[in-house]
Amino acid sequence: MESIVSTKNKINNYSQHLKKFIDVPERLISEEITKDLKTKVVGNTIVTYESTTSTMDIAKKLAHTGFKNGTVIFAEEQTHGKGRSDHLWYCPKHKGLLFTLLLKHNMQPDHLCLLTGTIAVSITETIRETLHLPAEIKWPNDILIGGKKVGGVLVELEKGFKNQLIFLIGIGINVNVVENELPKQTRLPATSLAIENKEFIDRISLARALLQNVDKWYTILRDEHFRYITERWKEFCITIGKELTITDCGKEYTGKVIDISNNGGLMLSLDSGQIKIFRGEHTTVKSISSNNRSY
Repeated sequence: MESIVSTKNKINNYSQHLKKFIDVPERLISEEITKDLKTKVVGNTIVTYESTTSTMDIAKKLAHTGFKNGTVIFAEEQTHGKGRSDHLWYCPKHKGLLFTLLLKHNMQPDHLCLLTGTIAVSITETIRETLHLPAEIKWPNDILIGGKKVGGVLVELEKGFKNQLIFLIGIGINVNVVENELPKQTRLPATSLAIENKEFIDRISLARALLQNVDKWYTILRDEHFRYITERWKEFCITIGKELTITDCGKEYTGKVIDISNNGGLMLSLDSGQIKIFRGEHTTVKSISSNNRSY
């Protein structure tokens, strides 16, 4: 009798587990994302593609048209997803949030790293608040959980109509990727929100929450509350306090990270006592404690 009850319980547990998978929407539908979306700018227009080389490629073309500010381009699959420093970003079809946001903004180009940090804060805060997972930021653009990469940010600048500066903000997050689908040979070990959450996630609800948080933090950036952003960034940033070697434009610097500057730069106290600020666009960060490997 005990074995029958045990078997019945296992079947019930499996059925409930299976239901979690079935209940998760399989497709990102723009109308579902915009439903009840509460934003001022971000997500004014949302388009979705089943497959593309990269949402960044579409965004670059769109930047030269009369697109609506805050347009978001989602893709279910990217055949050539782009990461920072020409790294590729791979995520299985229908398993992630892969999108590019287009913003018309008169921000100084030297604040590009601050924009990257603003978006990283938005993603980290969204994961923490909606899923209660301990997401962190590795400066400038990696989103980690337990030392494993779950997402990242790529910001590029494009000159649009009449030389208007257009910021293209690419975001990639592993959402419902399972263990055997994770890439193996990566700079950082990878994970997904579903793996860390131990159940699949409604991508539409997550996308809506993320766009709302990006809109909130973009408003803070637009109002030039830079220090407020960097303080929040520092709360989430695992790079603060680390002894690092940074390669910047081919030259190496070693020291301790002491702060993040108002324009998003990493402040390094060098062995010589000098304090040097590095922006994220041309730097490679290596940890001294891990045999000089990129961490």
